[in-house]
Parts: sequence; structure tokens; C-alpha cells
Amino acid sequence: MALSTRSREYAGAPIITSLEALTLEEALAYLDSAEGDELTAAYSLARDRNLLDGDKDEPDEAEVHHALFLLRRARGLNAPSFDLMRVQLRRLIAA
Repeated sequence: MALSTRSREYAGAPIITSLEALTLEEALAYLDSAEGDELTAAYSLARDRNLLDGDKDEPDEAEVHHALFLLRRARGLNAPSFDLMRVQLRRLIAA
């Protein structure tokens, strides 16, 4: 999967410390580590949330969408479209 390989370039210790909330500072740190690519940041956040929850599997589309929602909410932006995110995620994976 190309996206998981790409997102691991930015991987290190999880930025988040809690599964309950995402702060603005954490959201900006994920975006910074993904060089501004919102979808890659969401994928990394979803992966880190899984790791903190004890799940070593790659995140699925719903988990990435939820992470994208959290990133946007922390920055005061509108919720993302699930259908649009799925299309963008599939394009990113195919690249």
C-alpha cells in the first residue's frame, strides 16, 4: 500500500497522547509532519490512534475519515465528505 509507506516517512512516536481529544497543537504537528498534506496527516493520525488502542493493523477508510474529521475540527474547519475522502484516499494509495 503506497500510502502506508509514504506515511511512515513521517512516522516516529505518536504525536497524540490520548484517544479522547485532539488539540490544535497536535493537529498542526500532524499536518507539519505530513508537509501540509491533510490526507496523509489523517492517515498518520488514524494509524497512531490504532497503535495507542493496541491495534497494529493499518487504518481503514472509516478510521482515516474520522481522523480527518478530528484534524479539521481541531482547526475549526467543516467536516469532510466521506465520499470525497474515499476517492482521494484511493488516488493516493494508487500513486
